[in-house]
Amino acid sequence: MLKPSPSYSWATYLRWMLVTMLVVIASVGAFNAFVDPLGVFGAPRIVGLNANKPHLDHHRELARHKAAQRVCASTGFFGNSRANIGFDPQSPALSAHGLMAFNHAIPGTTATSSYRQFLWLQASGCLPKTIFLGVEFFDFLGGSLARPLPTLENTPPPTLDQRFFAESVISVSGLRDSLATLLLQRSTYPATITDRGFNPLYNYIPEVEQSGHYILFRQRAQENIRNWSRKPLRLHPHENLPSDDEIKVDALLGLAARNQSTTYLIIYPYHAQIRIMIERLGMGELFANWKRLLLALAERHNAQGGKVEVWDFSGIAPETLEGIPNKGDRRTHLKFYWEAGHFKKELGDLMIDRILGKAGNFGTKLTSETIDSWLDKDRQDAKALSSTPSPLLNEVDDVIAHHASK
Repeated sequence: MLKPSPSYSWATYLRWMLVTMLVVIASVGAFNAFVDPLGVFGAPRIVGLNANKPHLDHHRELARHKAAQRVCASTGFFGNSRANIGFDPQSPALSAHGLMAFNHAIPGTTATSSYRQFLWLQASGCLPKTIFLGVEFFDFLGGSLARPLPTLENTPPPTLDQRFFAESVISVSGLRDSLATLLLQRSTYPATITDRGFNPLYNYIPEVEQSGHYILFRQRAQENIRNWSRKPLRLHPHENLPSDDEIKVDALLGLAARNQSTTYLIIYPYHAQIRIMIERLGMGELFANWKRLLLALAERHNAQGGKVEVWDFSGIAPETLEGIPNKGDRRTHLKFYWEAGHFKKELGDLMIDRILGKAGNFGTKLTSETIDSWLDKDRQDAKALSSTPSPLLNEVDDVIAHHASK
């Protein structure tokens, strides 16, 4: 006759299960903190293990803020993905001027996000003294109604709270990010972000080799026209009423002025394809008026003791006219552009150099004395480009016709 198992054996089993579970959770948490995929703990970057951090889409503001606090750079780049991909904080142009920089730009964000970053950096004593702020025409397009400015009270700096630990440290998703980090070290072209916040977009190199630049330009153009066509052709929600983006940029300049920072407002170097699309879609005059608006904001702050310069890199120039390779060409790698909206660090280096005083023809500093003549010339150049037969014009018209047919 079998004897019944002692009752205490189940209790022992459950205790061992609980201890095992806790050990596994603690081990996973320790491993994730050590690998540190998001770079929030400041764990050592070990070559072959975790030196290359993956470019992740979650907890981006937390990751960027923690990295920025560690560096506490005197120079900062702010804006959207164009700035994040195009401005290398370790550019030789910055080193030549003794500037240590960090790239705070976050893809897919607007001036509201930059304003929050300004608040958080100011609170931690790390608001840069030299600020490169990329401004986006297509954010202003449509003239969205103003929303309240963020404050430290309603949008405090992101922290390593319980939710973060639950989602990214003691979790399967955190373990997945850590394993992805390990695999990334063996990638020839990693989708990574540097310890200075820069995304070199190495992962686009095999994209070009597989599909060619033409496909990247075409896909981005189709995406752009879908997004732009949803917006009204205006810069203000109502006559003489500032838009949300105008108010946020104005507030950004105010914070910078109170910090005694020098701010460079940068109009991105849109490829000539985008300039033709702007003209073809009836936005040319609006684009010119937007530049006037930016200069008016800068001059108002300068009159109050601020230090703001507006630099326009969107003009028709050899750099922005870089030829798009033919369809099927998978061997040509462009020097300055990934596609029409996103420029490479090589072009970003030229822009930084120009802003910091190097002579050249690429880029124009806007002033009250020169803006009228510059905008007249710039508009004439854009109109000529959009009315003179060329493969680029044919491509733009085909994209527009394809969109209209849907």
